[in-house]
Amino acid sequence: VEEAGITIVNEMGLDPGIDHMLAMECIDQAKADGCTVESYSSFCGGLPAPECSDNPLRYKFSWSPYGVLLNTIRQVVFLRDSEVVNIPAGGALMDSATTMDFFPGFNLEGYPNRDSTKYAEPYGIQTAHTIIRGTLRFK
Repeated sequence: VEEAGITIVNEMGLDPGIDHMLAMECIDQAKADGCTVESYSSFCGGLPAPECSDNPLRYKFSWSPYGVLLNTIRQVVFLRDSEVVNIPAGGALMDSATTMDFFPGFNLEGYPNRDSTKYAEPYGIQTAHTIIRGTLRFK
């Protein structure tokens, strides 16, 4: 592409996209430093200004609202402390939302997305006892 003088602009949204690139950058650096990844947790989301978080999901729809809502009723699988956690499809997912208190002053919670276990191999983190990717939103 560079030799041909062509410019390519592709869509690299948050999920999937930037989250995977940042994950690989961090994991690759850890491995280059001689570290072993034991746990991987990644939560991201479309957080609007707090005064604009007036929809029931407390979430900014930056992509298909249908897709966001569909994800809340799908089956979810992740790894926690070497145990596979399976949340069945049908609506039980939202009961698993947990408080995320890493930013004092923000009232955040997170819930897992789809099948996080499938990232162990492509990320090269088969040594991890916890692998979870999730959505971050206001409570």
